[in-house]
Amino acid sequence: MQAVLMPMSRTTCSSGSSSAIRTLACAVLVIVSILPIPAVLSADGSRVILSQAQLFSLPLPARTRALDVLALEVAQRTSIETELRSRLVSATSAEAYDSPLLFLPANGPLPPLGVEEESGLGTWLRLGGTLVVDWQGGGGQLEPFRASLEPWLAAVLPGASLERIPRSSVVYRSFYRVQYASGRVRAVDDLYGVLLDGRYAVIACFNDLLSAVERGEGGEFRHEVVPGGDEQREEAIRLAVNLVVYALCLDYKDDKVHLDFLKSKRNWRLPGEE
Repeated sequence: MQAVLMPMSRTTCSSGSSSAIRTLACAVLVIVSILPIPAVLSADGSRVILSQAQLFSLPLPARTRALDVLALEVAQRTSIETELRSRLVSATSAEAYDSPLLFLPANGPLPPLGVEEESGLGTWLRLGGTLVVDWQGGGGQLEPFRASLEPWLAAVLPGASLERIPRSSVVYRSFYRVQYASGRVRAVDDLYGVLLDGRYAVIACFNDLLSAVERGEGGEFRHEVVPGGDEQREEAIRLAVNLVVYALCLDYKDDKVHLDFLKSKRNWRLPGEE
C-alpha cells in the first residue's frame, strides 16, 4: 500500500479537498504512520529533495550538509523516501516548484529583497510552498533579527502577520509529538508562523535548528547543544522531521479519523483537553 503526496497542490490532505476524498486519503495516511509499508513518494514517483533557498539579495552560508543529514533522518524515521544530497534553489527558478519546502538559514537582520525575488518567493508560497526560517545567529542579534523578519515577510506576502504557532497546531505533532521548539540553543520555546489559506506557509524557529541536526563527515554531531544536551538534540531532530512531514501533508492528523485513532490507541489528547 502506498500514499501519494502532492508536493505543491497538496490535494491529498488539503482543506479544499472534498470531505469524502480527504477522509479516504487521511485514513490511508493513518495506516502509513503505523505500518512498515513502502515509502511515501511525491506525485511523480521521485524522492523528496530538501532544499535551501538561495536569494541573491541575501547572501547566506550554505547549510546543505545539515539538510543532507536531515534527509537521512527523515528516510530512517518515516516512510518518506528522500534524496540524501540536498541543494540550493533560487526562489525565482522553475526548480523551486519541485520543492514543497525551502529552508532559509539566517544569521543577521534580513535586508529587503529585490522586486523579482519578492515576487518569485511570494508566488511560490501562495502556490503551496512552505518556507522554514532558521535563526542561527547569537542571542545578542536575535531581537534585531525578529524586528526585521515581519516587514521582510510583509513585502513577500503583503498583509502577512507573524504569529505564535499554538502548541495544539499539527506542526507539533505531524509525525512526532514535540513539546517545544528546540535547536542548538533554547532561546525561544515557540515557533512563529504566517497563516495563508489555513496553513502555515512560513514557519520561523529561533533556536538554530539545523545546527542541532548537522553531523561531520565521520558521523559525529558538529555542534554542542545547550543547555539540554542529547535530549534537546533529539527533540530538535524530531521537530525538523515534523516540519518536513507538515510541508508534504499539512493537517492530516487534525482529521477525525486520525484523532479518534490516536485517542483510542495511544491515550492521546490535545493540549488542554480533558
